[in-house]
Amino acid sequence: ATSSTGCYLRAFTYFRSAELMLPPAHPRKAELYQQTITCFRTGLTSSSIPHEFVTVPWEGHSLSGTLFTPQGSEPGRRLPCVIFLSGADALPEQNYFRGVQWLTARGLACLIFNGPGQGGSIRLLNLPTLAEYERPVSAATDYLLTRDDIDGDRLGLMGVSMGGYYAMRAAAFEHRFRGIVVWGAMYSIYEDLWVHYPPLRPQLRWITGAKDDNEATAKLRNFSLDGLLEKVDTPVLITHGAEDEMVPLSAAQRCYEELRIDEKTLRIYTAGEGGERHINIDNWSQVVSYMVDWLADRLA
Repeated sequence: ATSSTGCYLRAFTYFRSAELMLPPAHPRKAELYQQTITCFRTGLTSSSIPHEFVTVPWEGHSLSGTLFTPQGSEPGRRLPCVIFLSGADALPEQNYFRGVQWLTARGLACLIFNGPGQGGSIRLLNLPTLAEYERPVSAATDYLLTRDDIDGDRLGLMGVSMGGYYAMRAAAFEHRFRGIVVWGAMYSIYEDLWVHYPPLRPQLRWITGAKDDNEATAKLRNFSLDGLLEKVDTPVLITHGAEDEMVPLSAAQRCYEELRIDEKTLRIYTAGEGGERHINIDNWSQVVSYMVDWLADRLA
């Protein structure tokens, strides 16, 4: 079982890489996506990794996801749980390899799900992303509160890359979390991503459901935290690379400065220590551990 798990999860990454290279309208994109997810699910099913495939009800839709729990959890024990959001061009399932395993090792459950504009939601349900990401995040929170094995008083939220915008936006409206981790901040998706990093524009057009650059620009101007951060009342940790090539460091500094809460931390990683790139991709062993430790302390 262990060797087949490794093979299937590796195949997930191969198929995912191929699928990522295809433009949205390519006839094979949906097929490759299905193969990608089949490998992920088969790999998990053949493993001893505690998991459950779930659906999050959201505004008349069923958003697919996976709930991971720690190894050897006592039956009947209600677990702290982190909702972990992915960004503009990553699948939620990829978060298993970039955080979920660290979280469950620390005794935390973790929910990943295909929110609007992500994974199967955009590819199979044709659900574009939306500026008001508190809507799907609150739906996921509501779902967790229906479960007997999750402690609704010990919930955290973590977002990576464009998920950093989603998480911070949600935190302004959804106050049932005890800690928010912004892994790569974004203040304005229009300024910090569309203008700053043009290579991502085709992906942003697709996930917003825009037919051209003008429509994408109009939609993305609404993806902003302007005037919202004073509403956040939960401890926040922001991590950012000092030389992030996709999102300027100023986005993280702006988010940090406009937060009005007492407990807020901005951790900037430099080239000297490693982790200076986008979402600290060259130093995950240190950065992910730091973020997970921070969350575990808040949800203890």
